[in-house]
Formats: sequence, structure tokens, C-alpha cells
Amino acid sequence: MFRLRASHLTTLLALLLAAAGCVTADSATRATGPRTTLVVENRNSGDMNLYLVRSGQRTRLGRVGGNQRQTFTLPAYVTESTTRLVLLADPVGSMMSPIEVPFTVVPGDRIQVVIPAY
Repeated sequence: MFRLRASHLTTLLALLLAAAGCVTADSATRATGPRTTLVVENRNSGDMNLYLVRSGQRTRLGRVGGNQRQTFTLPAYVTESTTRLVLLADPVGSMMSPIEVPFTVVPGDRIQVVIPAY
């Protein structure tokens, strides 16, 4: 009889943990709001390190290879208070100056930026 009770307790605990996980995931989805994406097409032959500049602070997004396209999901905190941002594309291993592309954003936007060949 003890085994029966232990198995019921284990099942109940598993169900409670699963329910708690569903509530947390649902709350997190609502807190983040709509996904905002940035599509960067690098028409340059060299790789680029990408940074997002917001209110003078630079946050690294990642890297896009030469002659490649990459999609980035912007963090919700970036779009919640500031709508004017700058994409800074810094050529990897090159003495060329970084390219700055200003843009405005609203949560849920899909922004497309092209880095020209030079």
C-alpha cells in the first residue's frame, strides 16, 4: 500500500511541476510581446561584427559572413522604450571604418538592412 501512495504522490508532483512550467512559459511569452527581427544582408566580401547602438550603449548582436544574410531577434528591452537605433557593422580584420545604419523600430517589426559592397 505504501508503494501505491508513493506513486500517486510522484504523479501528483509531476503534474504540479508541469502545470507550473506552463504558467511560467505563458507569462514569459506575454511579457516579451511580439518578436522584432532584424535581417542583415552583407553584400561585402568580408565578415562583419554587428552591434546595436541604443542611447549611446553598444550591444553585440553577432556576426554576418561575407555575401551572406542573417536574421537576428532583437531583445524586448531594446524596443520597449527607444524606437531610434543604429546598426553598427564593423568589418572583421580590416582597417575600413564601421558602417552605421540608423533606423526606427516598433515592437513586432521586421527590419531589413543591406550592407553595401565597397
